[in-house]
Amino acid sequence: MERGTWIVAVGDELLSGHTADSNSHWLAQRLRQTPYPVRRMVVVGDSDAEIAEVMGSAVASGADRVFCCGGLGPTPDDRTVAALAAALGLPLREDAATLRRISQRLARLHQEGRIASAEPNSGHRKMALIPAGSLVLVNSVGLAPPLALPLPTTGEPRWLLVLPGVPAELLTIVEEEIVPVFCQGARAAVYAEERYSGVPESQFYPVLLRLAEEYPQVRFGSYPQAQLGDVIIRACAADGTVLERAMGALREQSPPSRS
Repeated sequence: MERGTWIVAVGDELLSGHTADSNSHWLAQRLRQTPYPVRRMVVVGDSDAEIAEVMGSAVASGADRVFCCGGLGPTPDDRTVAALAAALGLPLREDAATLRRISQRLARLHQEGRIASAEPNSGHRKMALIPAGSLVLVNSVGLAPPLALPLPTTGEPRWLLVLPGVPAELLTIVEEEIVPVFCQGARAAVYAEERYSGVPESQFYPVLLRLAEEYPQVRFGSYPQAQLGDVIIRACAADGTVLERAMGALREQSPPSRS
């Protein structure tokens, strides 16, 4: 079983290159600081079949957390919630509390002169259709309701976390609603890095090969910074003491010119 987190980003605009997937990048950075680092990222289009297929794989993987981002809006191409409900065998029901929150936000927007009518339309009502058994979280920035759905488990709780794709909304929801409740605990891994100047990346091959054998609990990677002529050697491990020893060995064995 695969621990950690899957991120599923939904949107034709991501696949076509019209929009960069900044949400997955930010989430990976944020979740690195939690017990649930990202193990896999997947991008799918606004297709019921594609969403259902990848969701089946994510659930079967045993991932502790599955983030599904995008496709919660009021238009027909926003298919994520209905597709997830179908994939998980859950009926959709209009949630009165969610519709009430949407109506209250519409009233504020109307009062501010930002929309012509405060009356919820069919698109708004679509956003209030919630899969049975979901926890509806708070979106303090926008209209689309974020959701938390429990996933099948024989051990620790597993969660599917469904978030709007608008970056400002997603970031706020993660910080206010997700991390404090669903991602609490010590980080799963610690990181360290060294930067070297004027040393060809290939010279690190024998060094990193030896270190991988000496410290199998540590993952090393080399990352050339071509414009600067530098190489970053980065390592991560679950045990900070082991990581510190491995980094000491790196410093002893590496080519000169470390900056």
